[in-house]
Amino acid sequence: MKIITSPAKLMSIDKKSDHYKPTQPKFIKEATLIQSYLKEKSPAFLSELMEISDKLANENWQRNQQWKAKPKEDESNQALFSFTGEVYRGLDAHTLSTDALDYLQENYRMLSGLYGLLKPSDIIMPYRLEMGRNFAFETYKNLYEFWQEKLSTQINKETKKGELLLNLASTEYFKATYKKKLHAHVIDFDFQEIKSGKPKTIVVYTKHARGLMVRYCAETNAQTLDDVKAFHYEGYFIDEDRSTDKKLVFVR
Repeated sequence: MKIITSPAKLMSIDKKSDHYKPTQPKFIKEATLIQSYLKEKSPAFLSELMEISDKLANENWQRNQQWKAKPKEDESNQALFSFTGEVYRGLDAHTLSTDALDYLQENYRMLSGLYGLLKPSDIIMPYRLEMGRNFAFETYKNLYEFWQEKLSTQINKETKKGELLLNLASTEYFKATYKKKLHAHVIDFDFQEIKSGKPKTIVVYTKHARGLMVRYCAETNAQTLDDVKAFHYEGYFIDEDRSTDKKLVFVR
């Protein structure tokens, strides 16, 4: 079984772990190419591209100037411990056991607009480049054109035909693969809250629940669809009536 999530806009290199032996991202050459074009862009361009404040644009312009393929330890971190958004607060990797961390190294991957596909142990630098932004370079109109074939091929290399692939990524990020070309059995998810007697999807809770699901799989050594359906963290439970063989719905 494999698990995929999106990255996060929020990042930190301060809180490190010595559990994994550091590794280099699979697509570091591709990341270097993208960064060579990103580095040329002004803060004003970044502000418009990513719809961010001048302060954030200047911060990310500085990151682009400092970025390198082989960073020093004090300016980088392993991917699993670098992202600090809501998904990763739910995952809370720093509190996982060694067995759970080993499970993630084997089964868990993170999509990235810059790095493509990341293992937990991969060394990365802080960056901001969302997959869905219309960043054009060379002959590519956007990052989807650049990544779709590469990521689909790599995911197929890492999965067996019919193997479960838990898609806990956002629509924006999973579009960076050709879903119909993946030979794994892709399972989508919906996490809902019961409000006034009706199920409702709330984005921030959904993100957190995605991280909780990754954590649950790691802590229970989940291997089968039934294992995944047993997810129950923070009050969630499977809605069998609305779940299908391609999508699992959890409510609380």
